[in-house]
Amino acid sequence: MLIYLGKLNYSPYASDEIFAVIFRDNVQIGDRVSVLLQWSKNASGHVKANSDDFGTVNKVSGNVTGEREIEFFHNEKDKTYYWYKGKVTGNKMTLSMYNKSGEEVAKNIELQLVFV
Repeated sequence: MLIYLGKLNYSPYASDEIFAVIFRDNVQIGDRVSVLLQWSKNASGHVKANSDDFGTVNKVSGNVTGEREIEFFHNEKDKTYYWYKGKVTGNKMTLSMYNKSGEEVAKNIELQLVFV
C-alpha cells in the first residue's frame, strides 16, 4: 500500500484541506486507487464535508529519469465526478484535478509519500 498526503486548494470548495491518495498495490495500470479529501464547503453547502472516491489507475508511463506520468479515475469520471492526472518523482506526487467535463479545476496539488 502506498499513501500520499497533501493539501487541496480549489476555490471556493477547498482551502488548504487534507487530500490523500492511496494505492492498493503500486502505481500500475488497473491497480485500485482511492482519494480521500475534505471540502471546506461542498457544492451542497455542507461545511467540512468528507469525500471518498475509488477507482483504477488508467495510465502510467515512465521516462529514463524515473519520473512517471499517471492518470486515474478517468474511466470512472461519471461515477467519481473528478479524475486526476500528474506525475510521480521519487517520494513526491504532483496532480491536476479535472471535473467530468475535462475542465482542470485544481493544479499543482503536491503530495508526499507518507506510508509504504
